Amino acid sequence: MTDYMAGLNFLEKIYLMCAVFGGGFFIIRTVLMLVGIGDTDSDIDMDSADLDHDSSHFEDIDHGDHGDHDIGGLKLLTMQGLTAFAMMFGLTGFAFSRSSAFGSIIIIIIGFAVGLFAMWLVAKGFALMRNLQSVGNMRISDAIGEEGTVYLTIPAEGIGKIQITISGRLMVMDAVSLDKVEIKTGKRVCVSEITSGGMLAVRDL
Repeated sequence: MTDYMAGLNFLEKIYLMCAVFGGGFFIIRTVLMLVGIGDTDSDIDMDSADLDHDSSHFEDIDHGDHGDHDIGGLKLLTMQGLTAFAMMFGLTGFAFSRSSAFGSIIIIIIGFAVGLFAMWLVAKGFALMRNLQSVGNMRISDAIGEEGTVYLTIPAEGIGKIQITISGRLMVMDAVSLDKVEIKTGKRVCVSEITSGGMLAVRDL
């Protein structure tokens, strides 16, 4: 093993360490989560002045996680996401450096791209799990016809959030404007339909 390591260059050693340690922690955390030990998506603690953007389409208003850091509605900066990134960055970089003629910069870029994709997949998986946990016995179709208040401004062509009570539960849910007009925070809205993506399509009252 020592002779093998001695035959690697500096970058190959970095790739290998990322793959081993990242993969090891990723597997350990995954096993612990499967047996019900530990959080499913512990966030990396960072300061933020932004309003909450939960990665799921809805959340219980009593359990909002203010300060999340997300991209496209997905929380990427989690321990599981970072270990997945390190694992795939290391595996990809090591494999390409040992079996291709690409230069170091190209290999690093490829490794980052694959690592980010792995991080996105992990975030997507946890988002789906949170959706299932949040739904419980509630059917999203029960929101049709209900009135709520805009919690985060709904752009004319984008996604905002509304606060609404469904089946006796006060929720914050992703929403779009059915009439393609901006609806400001604090406005009263009515849910007209559910989009194919599982979001609420609302009209200003």
